Amino acid sequence: MSETEAMPRRSLVQRLTVLVAGFGAFLVATLLLAANIGAEPVPLAVIIDSARGRLATTHAGGEAQLAYIFWHLRLPRVVLGAVVGCALSVAGGALQGLLMNPLADPYLVGVSAGAALGASAAIVLHLGGWAGGAGRALIAFAAGAGTMVGVLWLAKAQRRIERDAFILAGVVVGSFLWALVTLLMTVSGRDLQTVVFWLMGNLYGQVDWAVVSVAAVLAIGGSVALYAYARDLNLLALGEQQARQLGVETEALKKAVIILSALITAAAVSVSGIIGFVGLVIPHMARRLVGPDHRVLLPVAGLLGASFLVWADTLSRAISEMFPVGVLTAVVGAPFFFYLLKTRPKPA
Repeated sequence: MSETEAMPRRSLVQRLTVLVAGFGAFLVATLLLAANIGAEPVPLAVIIDSARGRLATTHAGGEAQLAYIFWHLRLPRVVLGAVVGCALSVAGGALQGLLMNPLADPYLVGVSAGAALGASAAIVLHLGGWAGGAGRALIAFAAGAGTMVGVLWLAKAQRRIERDAFILAGVVVGSFLWALVTLLMTVSGRDLQTVVFWLMGNLYGQVDWAVVSVAAVLAIGGSVALYAYARDLNLLALGEQQARQLGVETEALKKAVIILSALITAAAVSVSGIIGFVGLVIPHMARRLVGPDHRVLLPVAGLLGASFLVWADTLSRAISEMFPVGVLTAVVGAPFFFYLLKTRPKPA
């Protein structure tokens, strides 16, 4: 590599390091602050002592009870919020780049409808206690992944995936599956409230570290894998023909980005329900802040989305412990997206 080629690369690495360090530090501060917000503030000394093993985190009274609240009730919830926000934002940024559609978001591919159908069926059939209490999340994830396979099959023509056909297939399949969800709701009886509450999007009750860990592995692993295609997404912005001439395997790129985006979306939706606007608005915010280069955009969008959803969930907790964060993101996200549309740069 010549010196002239190495300079832009060093500049990119330096810029990326600074941005990731800055937004990463903000996320860490967000997690610690959000986990300490509640009816019972937890002193920093208690957190430090419990982290060092000097204080057992049991249900005992006093400081031990505060430590239990922090480590086993609040922190898992805020970490899960960060994982879900990161997954939806990275998937949204990647799909917007792949489809060259600013209105693309993770729910466009129909995966959310599949996961919603799986979760609703698990609730109605009382399968939530399966697999150590993770049955609903696992069934929702499997249904979302199966939906992705169906959408890809419908969109594929002559071994190629047409972007317009993919969007239409996602909308059609999603509409059909949402109709089945509605049908399930009509026969759910006493479980109707649980189904509706899950569909609104919430992190309440998701305080099991095992569930958080599985969701984090799937979401973060998929996000890292998506980042490997950041350069190809930049080249695809020039057009499919130009990208192929520059060495990009466009069909392989489409499959990889769609599959990875769908999987991390399914992982997020399976544990949180339908939390709208995060995957649509956050990539636009990141693009305004750092530009369209996906090598910078995707990690910044992930960190920004993680912090955003943690604070949104913290605000929803302040309203009510069971207030659906999906309602709050829609209330905040819709007007903000209108603002982005009105203030977007005018074409030359």
